[in-house]
Amino acid sequence: MSKNRLRKSYKPLFIVLLLATVTTGGVFIFSVLGKSQEERRNREYEVSLVNALKNSYEGIEEVTITNPSYSSIPSDAWGADVKLKFFDGTSKEHVLAFDINSNKIRIGVYNKDDEEFQHFLNSRRGSTKSKVKVKYSNGSEGEL
Repeated sequence: MSKNRLRKSYKPLFIVLLLATVTTGGVFIFSVLGKSQEERRNREYEVSLVNALKNSYEGIEEVTITNPSYSSIPSDAWGADVKLKFFDGTSKEHVLAFDINSNKIRIGVYNKDDEEFQHFLNSRRGSTKSKVKVKYSNGSEGEL
């Protein structure tokens, strides 16, 4: 009789532990899925940005993308720190925003640095036909 009483007293504790384990597992799975979804979205934006840069400016040798950020409020906005290296040895770094729907690169032009960067890019209008080395925000590298 005492064994049966002992089993009954542990039953609520077992249920609580089981619920805690299931909840913890669910939170972990959703956080992993959210992270991989964010990485896929960043890669999609990064590839599209590099292609837009190649189609807009000539002589690009390498593009390095760091610190991507995304916000869906008030509208879909994605941006990152982008370093452009050109075949003539010059390189510039600036924060760029990219609209994947319109395939437009936005700089801002709110201060002198933005204006100088815009002028620098305007002087290189054209397209890059050769492959461009890309360093993605997750540390991987590739060519487009």
